[in-house]
Amino acid sequence: MSNNPIHRKTKRHTNHNRKTFTVDDAREMVIKIKQLEGLSPNSIVNYEKLFNDFDQFFGEKTDITSLTTEDARNFIYWQLHNKIQFKNHKYRKDKKIGVSITSANLYLAYGKGAFTVLVNEEVVEKNVFQGINNIKQSEKKVETLSVDEIKTLLRSLNKEIYSEFRLYCFLNLALDSFGRVNEILSLSKSDIDFDCRTVIFTQTKNRKIRMLPITKKTCKLIKELIEENEDFGDTDYIFLTNHGKHLRPDTLRKHLREVVQRLGIEKRIHPHLFRHSASEMFLKQNGSIRVLQKILDHHSPDVTMRYAHVLDETIKAQHEQFTPLNLIDEVERRKTRRNK
Repeated sequence: MSNNPIHRKTKRHTNHNRKTFTVDDAREMVIKIKQLEGLSPNSIVNYEKLFNDFDQFFGEKTDITSLTTEDARNFIYWQLHNKIQFKNHKYRKDKKIGVSITSANLYLAYGKGAFTVLVNEEVVEKNVFQGINNIKQSEKKVETLSVDEIKTLLRSLNKEIYSEFRLYCFLNLALDSFGRVNEILSLSKSDIDFDCRTVIFTQTKNRKIRMLPITKKTCKLIKELIEENEDFGDTDYIFLTNHGKHLRPDTLRKHLREVVQRLGIEKRIHPHLFRHSASEMFLKQNGSIRVLQKILDHHSPDVTMRYAHVLDETIKAQHEQFTPLNLIDEVERRKTRRNK
């Protein structure tokens, strides 16, 4: 090559033959950095799911630097309309096409997060997901279970069978503590204070420890479950599989589905539904929305206000009972009676 500066090549030309930075290279970099940032295991799993879908949609050997905003839009469109859910799952026969708007927006958020890392590391020049807005959706009433539905489910469980007694304990604790499935299944013996009747969630969504009161009944059930677990030897976890291993959320979800199918219940029942149901019942008994926000560990009151339809019913009932016009009307009725 000539040393004449006139013939100097541009960086664009020089870098043309550089090693391709594949989707898998990006996965390794992003996951490592996110782990170093201290993200929760659940968030790391979500990044893994994102890159699994990148592999499926773009191809694992695709050069990540070649992707455009249009490619990112097509990826989100595919999530909504073409992705086959549970494609490689052995036990799920219902292969649904397309994810919910909520799930698609979650993939969009993690896509933005992944490409922010790649921009900061100077792998790509721009965040191809950044200019894509969240998909709008109509606000829906939060699905819940009625008291009778919960009673039917709890009564159906044979507490002489370990797995069903374990599920009975889980459901009672979920309703009593308003806990998320990951928070509850991560509990160890040291996280329960039986004297003060409190549960301490350490594996929370925002990584902050949360302490909540529980009832005598729930304490008693947890003690009984711990006693049952003694046959498995030395383990600190409270919720275990039939073989004494740490119980995982997917295993519990599968067992819950089996129980629901056995009862012939058509409604989709999942662990998080009990958190929603507990919240609704709390407000129906005139519980404070501010206290509920604290219990649920919601940063924004807007999230807690999803249960506002219950609050509206409570306000309507109390307004009818305590409106100031009741006092005024009572005074008028007394005057009328005296004038007769």
